[in-house]
Amino acid sequence: MVDISKPVVVVVNGPAIGAGSELVGFADVVLATPKAKFAQPEVKLGVLPPFASVMLPQLIGPKKTYELLLTGEALSAEEGLHFGFVNKIVPEAQLGETVEGLLARIAEFSGPVLEVTKRVIGGSIGRPLKEAMKTSQDLYLNELMNLEDVQEGLRAVIERRKPVWKNK
Repeated sequence: MVDISKPVVVVVNGPAIGAGSELVGFADVVLATPKAKFAQPEVKLGVLPPFASVMLPQLIGPKKTYELLLTGEALSAEEGLHFGFVNKIVPEAQLGETVEGLLARIAEFSGPVLEVTKRVIGGSIGRPLKEAMKTSQDLYLNELMNLEDVQEGLRAVIERRKPVWKNK
């Protein structure tokens, strides 16, 4: 999941338990309804959630992670929003429209530019600032700036028009 180059949007309209909750942790954007809840109940089965044990401290902080993993208790949609596990809570009646709108906004942009952006963000998590900045700069100068879409985007700004992406 961490190597998926395309934007990953997860929609939750009910319980996301165990691996389902871990899938949410891998998402780039999470939309949830008020009915959503997230739990890692593995402790009740005598095991631990291997991916959540690594991801959650970075996403929601170590103290909340300890609480959730050591008790098996659920995180509500509101708590998920508060802790940054969820991007937005959407009423169930508006879920389809909201998802379509989000996907349409993302689809307006150059695929390769989105892919490099994801690599910079994902590659910076948990790394020292100087090291992450160096990697970001290298990707920007040596990969991003070689894309045809970057040149098209810059031309479009100068010409005051909408860019026409070639996804190259």
